[in-house]
Amino acid sequence: MTKIVLIAVALVAQLVSVATVSAMPIEPRALTWNIVSDREMGRICREHGLRPNCEGMAAWNAEFRSCVIWTRSPRAADDTAAWLVVHHELQHCQEGHFHK
Repeated sequence: MTKIVLIAVALVAQLVSVATVSAMPIEPRALTWNIVSDREMGRICREHGLRPNCEGMAAWNAEFRSCVIWTRSPRAADDTAAWLVVHHELQHCQEGHFHK
């Protein structure tokens, strides 16, 4: 029985170590999140040369060390698609342009 418990603990430890992700250091900055309507999002996207149906946008102001993001509102806490867009735009705030 002890051997089975030790094997289980070792497997869990290995899974945890594989699943652990190192976080990037975050520099001090300000963030503004604008939640906008579909119409407003389309207008903002077009004004910045993006496709009119873009899901979100981020802009960095180096002088004020400030990032502004625009997205539509997530419908609920479990609206995974909308929260992924918010995460994606926050990633732009941290890393800049990373699209290929």
